Parts: sequence; structure tokens; C-alpha cells
Amino acid sequence: MNWKEIEIQTTNQAFSAVSNLLEEAGASGLFTEQASGSENEIIIKAYFEETNDLAEDLKEVERKIDTLRDYDLDIGPVDFKVNQVQEEDWANKWKENFKPFNITEDIVIKPTWEKYEAQPQEIIIEIDPGQAFGTGHHVTTSSCLEAIEANLTPQTSVLDLGTGTGILAIAAAKLGAAKIVGLDIDPVAVKAARANAKLNGVSNEIEFLEGNLVDSVEYNYDLVVANILPHIILQLIPNLKEVMHPDSTFILSGIVVEKLDEIKQTLADNGFIINNVIRKSEENDDWVTITGASKE
Repeated sequence: MNWKEIEIQTTNQAFSAVSNLLEEAGASGLFTEQASGSENEIIIKAYFEETNDLAEDLKEVERKIDTLRDYDLDIGPVDFKVNQVQEEDWANKWKENFKPFNITEDIVIKPTWEKYEAQPQEIIIEIDPGQAFGTGHHVTTSSCLEAIEANLTPQTSVLDLGTGTGILAIAAAKLGAAKIVGLDIDPVAVKAARANAKLNGVSNEIEFLEGNLVDSVEYNYDLVVANILPHIILQLIPNLKEVMHPDSTFILSGIVVEKLDEIKQTLADNGFIINNVIRKSEENDDWVTITGASKE
């Protein structure tokens, strides 16, 4: 089987957005490394099975990456290269770059092939080697999980918007949430999330749905979580109350600090209050997670 390695040099800030676009295009795996001579730039390498349509698909990926500038994301000059590789080469490199790590004090992300001796209080989330996306390395994911831990009880119902590979929903299940729904507009993400939930033994505790917030959710949740791009958060805010009750809490993450004021104003305009703002740095970029509730 022939494979293409797509090598993209971009910024730390654009990592999540570019990774999502590569996932949507059908990448079978990816890993990142720091760009030489730059603290702010990274190299993302994604792997695609070679098909007759691949060249056109990759042109579309390039076009979509370029449009990220329209959402005020600093994506850098974006150096885009295509290389021929063997499957064994990228599969082994993917494994070499993914080791168990603590994403919060008590939650550990572990690839299936690695041994790890868990402490009694630790929650282990297993990730399949074929699922390179949403592995939890980004600070927005750790901030989200910290906020979920702080706001979740055994009676809590959780809605995970833009669930991706389901890490937040899986963590909520292992933390004991009463009802969990993971929603994503991308069928590839929903399939990956279901596979990861099965791998972690929580398939029966999470319902993963394909669709958008307005058309797919008919229940009011205690905790609504969204770790997605800022422009999508801005689109979601006016509809959040439709899936919340007066005592619900929201957690919004994936927010670059440059978008913080706009999101805070949009929340205020739609009748929400902010309870906490968690700010963390990833290399040279600052990221924000916001928790809050309805004013009513």
C-alpha cells in the first residue's frame, strides 16, 4: 500500500484547527514536532493512503487551511510539502511520539501499546494507536478536564459539543457522570469517539450523535462543554440556553486569548455570566477556558 506524508509547517496557535482539517480529509494518523529555529512554529505530519482523488483532496485541504486566516488565527506562512513514505515508517514514528502522560493530576492518557502502573486514584483513558487526533496533549484539553472535574458529580448530565475522538466524554463517564452525550458534525469524529469509548469500556454510558446543536439535542444538561474553535463558539452561544436549565454550567475552551473579549461580550449579550477564566500558555500562545452559567 502506498502512502503520502503531508508535512505542514504552521503555528502552535493553529495546531487544533489544522489537525481538524486533516482529520476531515481522511488522514490516518499524525504527529507533530517543533520547527527548527522557532519557538512558535511546529511541523504537523499527516498520513494519507494514496488514491486517485488524493491530489485534489490535498488542494482542498490547502485552501481550507488558508481560509483560517479569516477567523483571526495566526497560521504563519504555512509551508506545505508532500512526501512518499512506507506505512511502517509513519506507524512506528507515531508510536515513538506518543507515551502515557498526565493530562490532569488524576487523569492519564495512555496509548494501548504502552504499559503503565496506575495509582489508586488515577483514571486511565486508553487511546487506540490508529486514532492520532484529540490525544489530549493541548492545554485546552487539560483545562477542560480540570473544569469538568471541578463541576461534575455522580448526578451530573454532560453534553460534549464537538466531541472529536471523545476524550472529554470518556473522562466524564469515568468520573461518574449520570448521562453523557457527545455531539459532532463530522461522521469520522463520531466513529472514532465510539471506537475509543468501546476501548475504554464506557460504550454503554455515552451516546455519540452526528449533527449540530440546534437540530440534534432535545434535553437540558447540567454541564455543557465545548472545546472547539472560537468562531464556532461564537455561533453556539446564542443557542446554549436551549440545552441548559437555570442551574447548568458551561465550559468553553479552544479560545485564543485574542478572542477572549469578543466571547465574553457575546456571553453577556446572551444573558450569561462568567464564573472563571482559566488561562494557560502553550509555547508562545495563550489559551483560555471559560466556565459560567445563565443569569436567569
